[in-house]
Amino acid sequence: MTVEELRNRHGQLLRDRRVVDRLDPPARPADTAERYHTWNQVAAEPLPDLLGRLVDVRVRPAAYRPAHLRELQRVLDAVQPEVLHLARAAGWDTATPVLAGVFPTGTLDALSVPVPGRGVLVLVNTSLPDLLGAVLKTMTGALPHYGPPPLLTAEQASYALAEALNAHLYGNGAVEPRRLPELSGQRASLVSLMGRRATQFVLAHEVAHVLAGHLPHARRLTDPNTPVGALDARSVGWPREHEADRIAAVIMLRSLDGLTHRELEAYEPCLVAAVLLVLFLHEVTDRLADELGLTVPFAGNHPPPVRRIQTLVEHLAGHVRTPRALDLAADLATWLEGRLGDVREWFRLVDETLLGGPAPGA
Repeated sequence: MTVEELRNRHGQLLRDRRVVDRLDPPARPADTAERYHTWNQVAAEPLPDLLGRLVDVRVRPAAYRPAHLRELQRVLDAVQPEVLHLARAAGWDTATPVLAGVFPTGTLDALSVPVPGRGVLVLVNTSLPDLLGAVLKTMTGALPHYGPPPLLTAEQASYALAEALNAHLYGNGAVEPRRLPELSGQRASLVSLMGRRATQFVLAHEVAHVLAGHLPHARRLTDPNTPVGALDARSVGWPREHEADRIAAVIMLRSLDGLTHRELEAYEPCLVAAVLLVLFLHEVTDRLADELGLTVPFAGNHPPPVRRIQTLVEHLAGHVRTPRALDLAADLATWLEGRLGDVREWFRLVDETLLGGPAPGA
């Protein structure tokens, strides 16, 4: 049993589902993604152009871009050994090979797929890192306490968030929202740290299923509604999902061992917020999908996000080491909730446009 065999299985799955032929790095990598170059350009186009970008995603989802998938796979290849190292440091070790592979599962999570005789292939939804990155950049650009003055107005932030959520909900895992400008200083450090920690938590949750021996007792579940047709996964039941969240949280908190109290006060809130951000986005996207009449693949595999959040917050409250460890997560949840009304308004305008309603600005 080797990880390389799992990597080959992942590549074969990508080819079979016509996602991409190869994940080898190109001879001359190029960044061809559309992007904003300055912060005052964000959402500054005329209203018809802004709506047109949202409409295009709904009616013409983009093809999978090999270069972007390679970029996401490199992130997983770097994060996976970190998670396994933290698990060993926390007292858990497994001889079962595990490989995290980027894949368009359609759900804001990862799926554990046992490969008999080889190990466990963890399929991470392609739009998960894109949505995490876009939301973190938008949040840090919009909130003043990450460096005055804010880089984005509330209106700009609402459109950036609408574009990211629209890409996730309608882009079949192939669409990346228009990239925001690069950050610097404290903002850049925060986005990089929290994005990596959030990705670690997703992998730690799936690794926890392996460590706790959940998968041999799981039932096979097939969902035909993924972006690439029917996929198989393992449904372990809600109690075991909660257990995997708790184990993953313990694994993540292990990374804070050895820090001074001052360092803990700086880093623990970021780690806790990153862990909970994954579940916050789960809750937001599930809620919007329900309102829009969209099907979420494998929706019944996990407990409702609100229940997962409540249960994990209770667990974290008993394990964190600093009194303000949960404050940043609360700020993030409040900010997301405050922008949702504006996101819904953008989606309403898109619906009107698709139905031939009033012209924007009329």
